[in-house]
Amino acid sequence: MSEDHKTIYEAKFHPILKTYLLVYTAFILLISVAGIVIIPFWLLGLGAYYCGRYFESLKCNVTTKTLEIKKGWFFRVEKTIPLDKIQDLTLKEGPLLRALKLHQIEIETAGQNVQQGSSDAKLIGIVNPREFRKFVIKQRDALSEHSSGNLLEDQGEPNNKLLVQIRDSLKNIENLLNKNKSV
Repeated sequence: MSEDHKTIYEAKFHPILKTYLLVYTAFILLISVAGIVIIPFWLLGLGAYYCGRYFESLKCNVTTKTLEIKKGWFFRVEKTIPLDKIQDLTLKEGPLLRALKLHQIEIETAGQNVQQGSSDAKLIGIVNPREFRKFVIKQRDALSEHSSGNLLEDQGEPNNKLLVQIRDSLKNIENLLNKNKSV
């Protein structure tokens, strides 16, 4: 990893997450007709094995410029989310999460290409989720301030001239389009 993307925070996941995954999946199997047949196998060892392997695969690192997420044992997912694209980190708790003292963090990004009302990434069971959320937002803000500061210094006064040229070009295009409409 280059110096630009040095890991500055490594999130830890609470071991009780394995219990949450086991119970949550058993509930999903229970409400599905085909899943009822699988429940005994799930509860007698398959679930504990799968949840343990899934837990071991969880990794979440904050680098100087990105949030890197790796999860999954059978179906693996690796995501790299640029910090400057993160809009919000939402903490959520359902009844089961609250009973186990866990939180779900939903990461929403600018320009995300996901269904309305869903998030770009979800993380369940991070130890000290509020601290993690504050750290990511602080790093994002620091990166944004650093980037925008450089942008202003680099462009300075010529930036206004460029905007004037763009405005004039748009007016010329508008005039040409109006002339073509009348012809």
